[in-house]
Amino acid sequence: MSTKNMAYDHPAYLSRLSYNTIMTAGSGGVSAKFVAHANMQLFSINSQATVAGTSTYTTTVTGSTTVNVATTQMSLIRITNTASAGATIALSTSTIGPFTMGGGYIVSGTQTNQVGAFASFPLNTSTGSAGLNGLAISQGDQFYVVNGTDATAVNLISIDAQIQPLASITA
Repeated sequence: MSTKNMAYDHPAYLSRLSYNTIMTAGSGGVSAKFVAHANMQLFSINSQATVAGTSTYTTTVTGSTTVNVATTQMSLIRITNTASAGATIALSTSTIGPFTMGGGYIVSGTQTNQVGAFASFPLNTSTGSAGLNGLAISQGDQFYVVNGTDATAVNLISIDAQIQPLASITA
């Protein structure tokens, strides 16, 4: 196999990819694990509840506090090699999140999760709205989603991504 770089406007660089999986139930349950086949940008993590959780979490978004009930939290995990080329492999793990899965019913700052509820969270390179350019992932990095402490929640997960322009792609 060889790698090649294509023109910046090649469809491989213009189209979005979606990595889809279902979470396992239970505290610390994990999704399928994915390995980046090229340098990529991860843009969002999306979740749809198939089994509502039983936990209660409090979140603050844009200065407003919301109590989320019958829900769960999730985090994106990234494993990367921090060693220079040719050196012994040195793995590093970073956690992005946690993200609290919301719900469809909002009454006086309380959000109740339900089966079928959908939540989408942008993955940022920095805090605030200035960092909505996605999360850079290097070729060979592994990424997956892990549950928080809820014992019962099950969610369908999708991670939206795009290959970085001019990234080497295996031919």
